[in-house]
Amino acid sequence: MSAPGVVRFAIAVGMGAMAGCAPAVRPATSPGSSPVRLVDSIPWSSDMSEGVLHRIEVRYGSRVDTIPRVHTYELPLLASNGRIIGFAYQQDQVTSAFEYHPRSRELRVRALPPDLNPVFSAPALAPDGRHLAYVVIPGDGTGWAMVRTWPRLGLVVQSAPVQVPATDSPGNLVRWLSQDAFEVYVETGYATDEAWLRVRGSVRRRSASADTVHVLPAR
Repeated sequence: MSAPGVVRFAIAVGMGAMAGCAPAVRPATSPGSSPVRLVDSIPWSSDMSEGVLHRIEVRYGSRVDTIPRVHTYELPLLASNGRIIGFAYQQDQVTSAFEYHPRSRELRVRALPPDLNPVFSAPALAPDGRHLAYVVIPGDGTGWAMVRTWPRLGLVVQSAPVQVPATDSPGNLVRWLSQDAFEVYVETGYATDEAWLRVRGSVRRRSASADTVHVLPAR
């Protein structure tokens, strides 16, 4: 029996030079009216790349706090019951998810799905914080799109696997168009034939469709 929402497709993969790139991380801007904003600049560097992480400042009434032990690239979500949820990073790799309650100052750290390799994918939470989308690349030359409920990790949509370039830094893009609609791009091509698997779907209908594109959308 197939898993819920499995998408079947076939993609031809070019055999040119590999064209890997680090998982995309979206820099955040903070509206002035938001109770949450990114503060501080914490530079990091490695042999391969460099960047800047931030802490998260939270305003609750007249109180201003900084979420402890969390460094990130992007603004977290303001979810139901005043919760703040997002991702913590170490250098350019996501390490965990977190949930912060401003009223009690309680911080809960949540493990990421075991099939999410932070070297290959940066995940994305739906705007309502109830679903998580990411790219699975187990290291065997295949990759696919995955959507799960959050934080229970129930399977919602899983695309069939496609061949991906043999690189340690494949490109991918995961984003939510609304709290129901998602869009996942998995790099399948090489420098001479750059191509991406595009999976678009609905968590409400637990369904998706897949095709091949050669141009990624603007982030």
